[in-house]
Formats: sequence, C-alpha cells, structure tokens
Amino acid sequence: MDLLSSGTPLITSNRMSNKLYRRLLPFYMKLPVFWAFIVVSVLGQLLWVVAISHDVRIDLRWSSFGYGLGIGLGFMQGKWTSRLWDQSYIKVLRREITFWEAKGAKLLTFYTCFALGLPILFPFLTRSLDTLAGIQSYVFGFIGAMNVALLLWVRRMPK
Repeated sequence: MDLLSSGTPLITSNRMSNKLYRRLLPFYMKLPVFWAFIVVSVLGQLLWVVAISHDVRIDLRWSSFGYGLGIGLGFMQGKWTSRLWDQSYIKVLRREITFWEAKGAKLLTFYTCFALGLPILFPFLTRSLDTLAGIQSYVFGFIGAMNVALLLWVRRMPK
C-alpha cells in the first residue's frame, strides 16, 4: 500500500473489491460460530430457569423480564455492529482506518460496555434474589439476540 502526499492510502492492487464477502470475516463471525453461541445462550437460559424455579422465594417474572429486555437491547447491539462492519470492514482490511476511527465505533463500544457492564456491577448493589435472577437472564438474552442479529446480517452476504 502506498501513501499519497496527503497521507491517504492508495490501493496499488485491484485484488480487493469494495464488496464485503463472508470469506473476509474473522472466525468468530462465521455461521457455525453464531449458531453455537445462540444454542449455548438458549440452553443456558433454559438451565438457569430450571435451576432457579426450585427456589420458591424467586419470582420468575423477573427472569422473564430480564430475558426480554436482554433480547431487545442485544438485537439492537447486533444490528448496530453489523451496520458498522458493513460500512467500515473493507476500509479496516485495507488499513485505511482502524475500527476505532469508524463512524459510530466509539458510541457502540460505550453502549456495549454499559449494556453488559451495568448488569455485572448491579449484583453488588442489590441483595434481592429476584433481581439477580433477572440479571442473569438479561445476559443470556443479550448475547443470544446479538448473535441472531449478526447471523442474519452474515447470511445476506455473498460467499
């Protein structure tokens, strides 16, 4: 890769087109990996509900609420990530920009850290078993829905 006098990269070979293909994605963005993450998150939620349902002190509505909220916020995060990758991944591969310089990357990082970091800190602030059950379900829902959104995006890509 050569640089023009202005400092912008100049692509000297025509090997890489401007279209994003599945084969250019890293391992963790492959379809079998997404399916594995989705299955593990659904299985984890099912096992979690079975485990907490034996304790009569826990209201399972909190678990349902947390799982639903996690699905909503996780799907939003997955769609946002897929849009960011769709717009900027080729530029990153060409080393024209870093992902941190991509439009919306900093806000997406902040959102993800807030959406997953707050539930991790919340158990230290509460002593309610109901809330803790909901937080764990939230994490399972978030991870599963995020991977579903990314899987749907990757499936639309040409091989």
